[in-house]
Amino acid sequence: MLALSTVLYAALVPAAIYGFSVIYPYLPVFSYGHVSDLDNTVKKFEKQFVDEKSAKDAASDKRREEYTKTTSTFYNLITDFYEYGWGESFHFAPRYEGEDFHASIRRYEHYVASQLNIPTPWNALPTEEAKMPRVLDVGCGIGGPMRTVAKFFKYRVRITGVNITSEHIVRAKRYNAREGIKNCDFIQGDFNKIPVPDNTFDAIYDFEATLHSTDTLTTFKELYRVLKPGGRIVTAQYTLLDAYDEKNEYHVDIIRRVDNTNGCYCAGRKTAKTTKALQDAGFKVLSHEDVFSKEAGSDIKFSEVFEGMRGGRFTGTQFGCWCTYAFCWIGETLRILPKGTAEVQSMLMGAAESFKEAGREKILTPGMLYILEKPKA
Repeated sequence: MLALSTVLYAALVPAAIYGFSVIYPYLPVFSYGHVSDLDNTVKKFEKQFVDEKSAKDAASDKRREEYTKTTSTFYNLITDFYEYGWGESFHFAPRYEGEDFHASIRRYEHYVASQLNIPTPWNALPTEEAKMPRVLDVGCGIGGPMRTVAKFFKYRVRITGVNITSEHIVRAKRYNAREGIKNCDFIQGDFNKIPVPDNTFDAIYDFEATLHSTDTLTTFKELYRVLKPGGRIVTAQYTLLDAYDEKNEYHVDIIRRVDNTNGCYCAGRKTAKTTKALQDAGFKVLSHEDVFSKEAGSDIKFSEVFEGMRGGRFTGTQFGCWCTYAFCWIGETLRILPKGTAEVQSMLMGAAESFKEAGREKILTPGMLYILEKPKA
């Protein structure tokens, strides 16, 4: 009978080799050239918003006052990991059984694009920007959805991405150039204060970006302002579901951890409250549904991307997360990676756990998808 150590060796060594083969190509991604003193930055962020007792209230006055800095710091810390473990589109997507993770991301983006109701001038050439409808990408990230939507419309729309994180825009421009993406531009700034005239855009889409808003009514009013009358906005909102019990300390703690490890503000955002804020901003709600529900046709819960291989991502499995952490630690030790890289991964592992718990308790969705219209005068 083989010794237990031999069996474990035979099982773990191939798994470790596979894990290394997945992670190794991405090691150059973790350069963190855009963050000075990564170790201190991540520790300061965690001290303010993750670890300390004073951070228990994710919606504290201090955090709300510094929301642009908080969001920018958060994404400066996690963008390299998101690219490595998730891809270029930083959002969830409903999935069918047997559907590839990245295929589900693209299908979801195509669906959102199809709901924008853009009267596209298909006779316009990709060089005729003056004829093209204008589209706003709220919180465009590194441009994953932008590139998908631009291709969906065959470059016959002009897309403007607004983002608070300058490093995201640098990468989005680089990736757009790499793929030959046309008719896209960027605004580096706050989506609560978009520097364009009223009634600028024919349509707007938002893939989970406004979860970083500290005041959704203010945010929705600004999006209403820049949208043309008759135009549509399609927005994926994080909302608390009916199963959420504000008197249940465990539920409250889960959402606190979701907020603190993701730089967002889900606490108190029940679906009815979000709907009311959209209506108070002036929008007509054409439809809304939880795209991750069985009723909406999703076979796989959003939280399963962190549960196991059924989630479609090796990096999302518990083993994959620990492999990533181990290689970050080794990379730091060998001075291949900057000090603090492993700490960022540890923070994100905490974020994954909070999402898993929220999914198991059925108290949160990242995909309450609203299709809205700005009424014509």
